[in-house]
Amino acid sequence: MLGYSGAQELTRSWRRSSEPNNNGEAVVVDLRGRISGVSTNTEPVVDLEPVVDLESVPEAATTSVSRNDRRAVGRALRLISHAFDFAAVAVPLLAGPVVSHMVRGDELTSTKLSYLLVVFYGAVGAALLAPTLRRGRLALPASEGLLSIIGRVALAPVITVLGAMALKFVLQASWPSPVVDAFGLATLVAVTVPLVLIGRLVSSKLVEVTRSAGYDLDDVIIVGTGPIGVQVAEALIENPQFGLLPTGFVDRFDDEMPLPLLGRPENLPEILELTGVRHVVLAFGAAEEQELVEIIRNCGGQIAQFYAVPRLFELGVSADALGHEVSGLPIVEVRRPGSAAAMWPAKRASDVMVAGMLTILALPVMAACALAVRLTSRGPILFKQVRVGIGGQPFEIYKFRTMRVNDDSSTQWTVEGDDRVTLAGKILRPTHLDELPQLFNVLRGEMSLVGPRPERPHFVEQFSSEIDEYEYRHRVPVGITGWAQVNGYWGDTSIETRVRLDNRYIENWSLWRDLVIGLRTIPTLLGKRR
Repeated sequence: MLGYSGAQELTRSWRRSSEPNNNGEAVVVDLRGRISGVSTNTEPVVDLEPVVDLESVPEAATTSVSRNDRRAVGRALRLISHAFDFAAVAVPLLAGPVVSHMVRGDELTSTKLSYLLVVFYGAVGAALLAPTLRRGRLALPASEGLLSIIGRVALAPVITVLGAMALKFVLQASWPSPVVDAFGLATLVAVTVPLVLIGRLVSSKLVEVTRSAGYDLDDVIIVGTGPIGVQVAEALIENPQFGLLPTGFVDRFDDEMPLPLLGRPENLPEILELTGVRHVVLAFGAAEEQELVEIIRNCGGQIAQFYAVPRLFELGVSADALGHEVSGLPIVEVRRPGSAAAMWPAKRASDVMVAGMLTILALPVMAACALAVRLTSRGPILFKQVRVGIGGQPFEIYKFRTMRVNDDSSTQWTVEGDDRVTLAGKILRPTHLDELPQLFNVLRGEMSLVGPRPERPHFVEQFSSEIDEYEYRHRVPVGITGWAQVNGYWGDTSIETRVRLDNRYIENWSLWRDLVIGLRTIPTLLGKRR
């Protein structure tokens, strides 16, 4: 790929002159540094092939630092930044006894120092796991606001000290009372905040200098060859401190461009796979917005981070609220399910833990439900039915039977007042107690506590052909409850709205969101459906 100096020179040359050659074609440089003629007409390119052979893209001759070396330096810089954060938390903890001894005359004993070692090692975990360590490529280490830093910094030592106190209580250790009391905590925060700010400023300066030298730069593809796309390319090349190096465009038009055209928007998944580029900026290309949404979703197998320039940003869209600002252009990070993939094991672990506890607590209720089903109708207590889960895979869902046996419920929709519902079902269905056996589906790994509700294969096939984006619901595990359900959409309600809410949940998934949905499910069960 083009190195920073090569890309910068290429852009300067393009801005000085984009005069056509003797054949009426604008001269651009492709990813291998050779000269290529690209037509300057503005008609859509019907059979556009990539400007370069994407399967064999070597580093350009102008590249002084390879991509692997740039990324290696970036990883080292992040470790240094993390070390500054860790030191800002750990140093005050170790210095706390000394400050307390000097100010209040507290005795400084080896026992207290041993206690502080527990606090110290707890600080290691707190510092490494603190949310402040997760920063995007466009965010410099010092980009967080002062109030945010104060809040995050205060959280780490407080949690560490409280954890050490709990450990002391559980183990009944012979340590003296903690030296870090209210006075100590206030001292920790007062000392740690300035240390974090100083560390962030130093690491930010180090990042800027390193990126200006051509290191810690990651390649980025820009979708859109119009004026905004070109502005984004120029802004990123002229501001290496943001750490993104434009290497090419993707669009249906081959206008005058400072960088090569790699292909069409629909080819983006293949382009990302073959080039190994991990960042994409969406900048008003020829593709329709809904088409772009589908293209991004089809990039689920790639680890690329997507950014977008918001529409109507000229009217004063707040970059502070949306994300970052690069030379006056607000750029927002676009979340995808794949971007949270690292947290899926945590979601599964929480499912098993919570579902296990709920199963134990609900055993008496489930026994009562089973007895009610047995006494009010003939047939099995449990109802098993094939549903469609993650990736379109079928599985058997468990429920307490609430309808008469031998009814074909696989292709019939249950509505209010359905005469197939049993006497027990008239109680279990409105209260959703018939769903309790699905806790076993969660424990078996077929479902999650929170996710889109699973549907029957017949209706999945029908809705997939009738409703746009219906199949995207199957990107994540299906759930007992979900975002659509806590908004009142259960049973015989608008499928289109449920699909929109389900996909909204998927695009914005987090463990915190799952917790909120779980808590909101309780009052939702007591209310009326839409």
